Amino acid sequence: MKKKMRRIFTILFAGLMVSAQVWAVSAKDVCGQFDGDLNIAGSAYPNKTVYLLPGTVDNTVTFVLPDFKYNAGKLGNIVLPNIPMDEKGMLTLENSTLYLDSISERATITILNGIEDGGIVYNSIISETDAQVILSIGAPSLPEAILVLFQGKAATNKNYAIVNGGFEGEWTDGEPAGWHSFNSATGLMVDFIKGTDQFIQSTDVRPGSTGTHSALVSSTMALSAKANGNCTNGQINAGSTTADDPANNYNFSDPANDGFNTPFQGRPDSVVFWAKYMPADRDAANEVNKARLSVALTTNARYQDPETGDFASAKIASAAINYAATPDFGWQRISVPFEYHSDVTPSYILTTFTSNQTPGGGSSYTTGSSFNKVNVLDTVYLDDVELIYNRQLKAFAKGSETLDFVNNTATVSDNYCDDCAKYAAQSDGVSSQTFIAFDAAHKCIHIYVVADDYAQSGAYSLYRVVFADSETADLNPIDPTEGVDNISAAGKHFEKVLLNGQLVIRCGNEWYNISGTRIK
Repeated sequence: MKKKMRRIFTILFAGLMVSAQVWAVSAKDVCGQFDGDLNIAGSAYPNKTVYLLPGTVDNTVTFVLPDFKYNAGKLGNIVLPNIPMDEKGMLTLENSTLYLDSISERATITILNGIEDGGIVYNSIISETDAQVILSIGAPSLPEAILVLFQGKAATNKNYAIVNGGFEGEWTDGEPAGWHSFNSATGLMVDFIKGTDQFIQSTDVRPGSTGTHSALVSSTMALSAKANGNCTNGQINAGSTTADDPANNYNFSDPANDGFNTPFQGRPDSVVFWAKYMPADRDAANEVNKARLSVALTTNARYQDPETGDFASAKIASAAINYAATPDFGWQRISVPFEYHSDVTPSYILTTFTSNQTPGGGSSYTTGSSFNKVNVLDTVYLDDVELIYNRQLKAFAKGSETLDFVNNTATVSDNYCDDCAKYAAQSDGVSSQTFIAFDAAHKCIHIYVVADDYAQSGAYSLYRVVFADSETADLNPIDPTEGVDNISAAGKHFEKVLLNGQLVIRCGNEWYNISGTRIK
């Protein structure tokens, strides 16, 4: 058997070896998402993903290989908790670990620290950029133990966030990194709208911001026609003096338009942003006076907003809202859920902010003397645009019993038994996955919830099921993560908003204080 294992590794590791360089790493440093190739008994399976999560014991990591299959055998998610890691990033799991997937079977799995073949030593070793892990797997559906090699790179080349959502840094030619407006527009009308103050940097930031700037978007007059304030992470096409002309006036994202598209691979649940909207007539109750956000996640194809023709076929998901000013025209935090139209992984994201929901709409008035008239138009300050990936545990069942969690911990009166019940976990996010780690050493269960953005944010949620005989003294405490700042009641959607430093609740155009008394 050992000779066969070495022979298999000769096939697996040809040209794939990661040398055991000397570096000092911590578990926190190396955790993340790794994309690469999986080799099973000499056969290659490309484009696989492995997650390395922080262990529940110091200086350990939890290894996750989702949806593992071999020939006709389906082992499901391989989740190995609390794997010791030394300062060089080497992993060792010397004693075979009992593995139980909630939908599959038992298996014995060992992480091999290293194996020697022909005088060459191969190792299970991880760093911030690379991961190489050697597994030996035995299961009832397998005729004999198999060797599995994963080798991948950290998934740092993907984008799961809004670029420069705080509009920080220096602005070049009147535009911040990641965003564009009329100064970089294309179309027949660009010469009439470039150089305006329609999109400028401001020091008026939202409450609690860690940044120092926001963006101010304003309506303007172009050839006696009103042009809405407009900024996007795509490009503006200004092709007509008629504002409501979607065939010629639109924002667009085109894979061939380098510098004016935003590559994106995530499946977020919502988009959150801060806005201070001030319509010119200051009538916050007027239905006409609403600013607008629209976001589209798209395929690797051209897309335009507003949609015309066949452009809707490129849209994977969308989030849009027309929002009114607050009663005092102050800052408000707005959350908009995504509606998904396809299961395809996005390639680009197109985000558009405008100062009014209607092209060429909004309010204005003229002030000053006849010799010094000033047009007062709609303005909106924007700050901290962020994509939200839900990663909470929605439900966890032990057989037919649903467990209740308090501070991310559920207590079971039975003794620990890793094969006496089926477990099922459900998360609350579009992209989030749940991974169940059976910790036989501590006689408890850990549930990890990981969303698409884990590769960049490092954020995840951890839950623990404790049994009557659990031994948790040396486990790290769980830091419960906050849920989504939205509440629902009687079929209505409510959102918490800061108003002059005070927490209020908004439901559409209705405003309430924290006690539930309507204030507008």
